[in-house]
Amino acid sequence: MQCKKAFAVYEREIGQSNGAYFTRAGRVFAASARDLAYCAAMNTFEQRVLQLFEEIHPLDRIARAGFVLRGVTEPETVAAHSHFVAVLTLLFVDQYPGQFDRERALTMALIHDLPEALLMDIPMPACDAYLREAKNCAEQEIMEKLMNGFSSKYADYNRDLDDPQTPEAKLVRGLDKAQMMIKIVMYEREGRGRLKEFWGNPKNFNDFGCKPVSDLFDAICAHAGNPRPR
Repeated sequence: MQCKKAFAVYEREIGQSNGAYFTRAGRVFAASARDLAYCAAMNTFEQRVLQLFEEIHPLDRIARAGFVLRGVTEPETVAAHSHFVAVLTLLFVDQYPGQFDRERALTMALIHDLPEALLMDIPMPACDAYLREAKNCAEQEIMEKLMNGFSSKYADYNRDLDDPQTPEAKLVRGLDKAQMMIKIVMYEREGRGRLKEFWGNPKNFNDFGCKPVSDLFDAICAHAGNPRPR
């Protein structure tokens, strides 16, 4: 409303006769300075937030492709997956104080699949076989675009996730896999989908050298009554 008012006054004064224009214009710009400053602030934060959420809005409707391909009815969405990974991350950073930077780990968990709002969810076998490098580059570019105007840390964290070197990146990458396997346990219990092949692929149990995640994988396999592939 303030933005519209400021520009409406400006446009009205522009339409006046030239004789008194400059005097009126001076008063308009002086009186409108505060409103225009408000507009500038909106453009640097609130409007960027709205733009970001317009971009990522599809995430709660994009189904996890690997489950779709294996006949799971009503599979979880990318947004739901990211939420569960964030919950797992919260539990682990609290359980192992001092091992992980809480803010960094939780931020990574929350943002790690945002680029899929534009890329969709690409199944791992096809991605690894044909698209790995291209997908990583695309995800980084999309993250930078989505987070343009916000802190540069988001793009940096995403780059770390792509090639995990920090304890937080290794934790989140491992929990990303662990959440998938927990979800598979639930789907199998409900009789949804053809999911047996997941238990034979060691890549689905990649703990990225993070022992707490490795312990979780062991517990998942024991709970399901399946050996952990190595």
